[in-house]
Amino acid sequence: MLAVVIGEGVVLLLLALLVAGLLRSHAEILRALHDLGASVEPGQRRSRQAATPANGRMATGDSTAYDVVGLDLDGASASVSVVGAKQDTLLAFLSTGCSTCEPFWDAFRAGHGLPSDARVVVVVQDEESESRLRALAGPRLEVIASNQAWESYGVPGSPHFVWVDGATGRVTGEGTGPDWPSVRALLTQAADDRATRAAAAGPVDVDWHDNATRIDAELLHAGIGVGHASLVAPPDDDLGP
Repeated sequence: MLAVVIGEGVVLLLLALLVAGLLRSHAEILRALHDLGASVEPGQRRSRQAATPANGRMATGDSTAYDVVGLDLDGASASVSVVGAKQDTLLAFLSTGCSTCEPFWDAFRAGHGLPSDARVVVVVQDEESESRLRALAGPRLEVIASNQAWESYGVPGSPHFVWVDGATGRVTGEGTGPDWPSVRALLTQAADDRATRAAAAGPVDVDWHDNATRIDAELLHAGIGVGHASLVAPPDDDLGP
């Protein structure tokens, strides 16, 4: 009987050591995830604030853009069309609690313009304070809260800027900088780089109205994407019987 009791005690001790080891490993994993800005708690979001380099960066690219759907400053549903728009759009992903975002709020509220005929749309997260947003936006700045847009554009942190070419519905540049003059200069440089590459490529023997990229953007803006019924239906017989 004594041997049985001793054996059970040894088993319990081994189980306690195993549980303690698992808890320690779990705590180390949680600590590592926290240091990376991630979270394993349902509904908890990682912080979007990121360090801003001294000179900033604006990478050119060519990826698909998305219309921004969310809530306006009145809490009403709102949608900002950037795909197929007549003008280009600068999406400024900002936060009310980000110290490096303050110069951009000030510049946009003061009406500082873009290097071309484009518009600025500030995109924040859903959890932002409405009263604080109203104070930062002023009477004219267009602000929309959309967590979906942050995820769709893969925004790594704030401040972050995405330049959308309205005609093609493509992201042609994105990045960040320490202040608005720096970002404005980077945008101008990126636009010049695109123009230089386009000139080096030479003229394309395709009329603007027949441009496939533009047509795809307009179809997407109208809700007609890949697999839409109108694209697979048989054509009308215009010749008659």
